Amino acid sequence: MLGLAAEPSRHAAFYANALGARTEAGGARVLVSGCADWGMLETVVSAYRRRGAALDVTIVDRCPTPVLLCAWYGAEIGVPVRTAVGDVVEWGESESYDVVCTHSLLTYPASAARGRLVENWRRLLRPGGAVVTVSRLTNEEADTTVDDARVRAFGDVAVTRLDRVVGDYDAEQLRARVERFAKAQVSHPVGTANDVRALFEDRGFDVGQFDVRRLEGAMSAGQRVGGAARTGEYGEIVAVRR
Repeated sequence: MLGLAAEPSRHAAFYANALGARTEAGGARVLVSGCADWGMLETVVSAYRRRGAALDVTIVDRCPTPVLLCAWYGAEIGVPVRTAVGDVVEWGESESYDVVCTHSLLTYPASAARGRLVENWRRLLRPGGAVVTVSRLTNEEADTTVDDARVRAFGDVAVTRLDRVVGDYDAEQLRARVERFAKAQVSHPVGTANDVRALFEDRGFDVGQFDVRRLEGAMSAGQRVGGAARTGEYGEIVAVRR
């Protein structure tokens, strides 16, 4: 509601086209690999319904809350959703999926764990299956802590947008909640487009599509709050398992 989140809808055309192309390859089994809420699930369902394609979708996240939200959303729109709570760096059945999709997940694991995540995505995919994802591209230092000034700045932006929120929300209550969110965010740089391409290609993928787009966000490039819609360059990636 505040317009602060880095949502999949910022890349709606990419996801619609990339996921739609996978339906033509018979890619009915889809894994949503990590999610903040039901936004990524909504994006997948929309792409598949637009093509009239069959969909067998699984949601996995290490936090139960977004998993429950996706179960709720699936029930609301009449789409069966398989859910699991687990760390997708290790979770899942080998060669079970046609498509793995996610949004802005690559910046959350540190470098070594990120490599294991991509390796596990390959293990989860059938040969010829694809990862469809988006990642912010950056070489900045890892945000292992979020300083107080940055937290307050995020709170300031949120409070100025309070009139967007439906319902009776107190400004200080809102500030407390968004600052708690900001303090918990740790973001790790993924590097340049070439670095991200190598991340996939060195682990058994062919990168069939890698488009770089610059997006304006609610936060400036220097306001490093993970999970927020920040100004910067983003890679839209389709990587196919060899």
